[in-house]
Amino acid sequence: MKLLLKISTLLVILILIYILTLSYTEDKLKNKDFTNTYNGCNKIWSARGLYDEKDISQNSLDSLNKAFNLGAVGAEIDLHYDVKMKIFIISHDHPIIDSNGKLIYTQKDGKLLTLEEVFNKFGKNQYFWIDYKNLGHISNEDTNNAISRLLKITENNNIRERIYIEGTHPFKLAKYTDAGFNTIFDIQPLPQSSITTSMVLNLYKSFFARGDFTVIAMHYGDLNNPTYGENTKELLGDIPLFLYHIPDNKKLLHNLLDNPQVRVMLVGRDINSDRFTMSQCKKE
Repeated sequence: MKLLLKISTLLVILILIYILTLSYTEDKLKNKDFTNTYNGCNKIWSARGLYDEKDISQNSLDSLNKAFNLGAVGAEIDLHYDVKMKIFIISHDHPIIDSNGKLIYTQKDGKLLTLEEVFNKFGKNQYFWIDYKNLGHISNEDTNNAISRLLKITENNNIRERIYIEGTHPFKLAKYTDAGFNTIFDIQPLPQSSITTSMVLNLYKSFFARGDFTVIAMHYGDLNNPTYGENTKELLGDIPLFLYHIPDNKKLLHNLLDNPQVRVMLVGRDINSDRFTMSQCKKE
């Protein structure tokens, strides 16, 4: 009997905490201003550029140049911050460690490609969605060094206003928000058919509100059982959304283009997609 009473009391406390968290979240989001978040007609950006061979050409200057020349206004790129060299290295794959303990990154055109080089070549007009692969794996001190480096290489051409930094680690990501960067809180909710989807999304929303992030990112999911379904759309409310892994289905893409909640779209997964001519202003 005593055990049952303890369990019941604990459940009541957890429910009250959940309700109070929801109330705090909704109240904070009411005062959130999303007017400066990217809201252009060209929602379909490039994922790692346009490339012929996935493991070689993705995230290269050449692949990015091809995508921008075909009409992409923005691109998602992957990077790691190297704590020893104190530079941002463009690479989707995590580095391997050689016999001497040195980190070996994927090279582009025979050398390491840095974020600074990308900005120097494309930073005057383009937008960038930066997938920060090791955000949560470096210390607070190294995070502060990384922020200082990023502040330095985004001083020119108002590039800082056109980059969005993505991460799954809310506490480390919040440091970039505090430094004045646009930030993307990447979440991994369940498909809309799951009975726990609403609870999981509300918890993500609470982290989003507390971290004062700019947008939420999530994968679209399966065409027939999407992660981003009507219930998810309703629960997220006015929060701007960057969607990735979207099935290359023309009807779906048109529907998402008309959805004001969706600000940026990445079509397909590990494939080339040149749907950049599809836009909210001019549809195929």
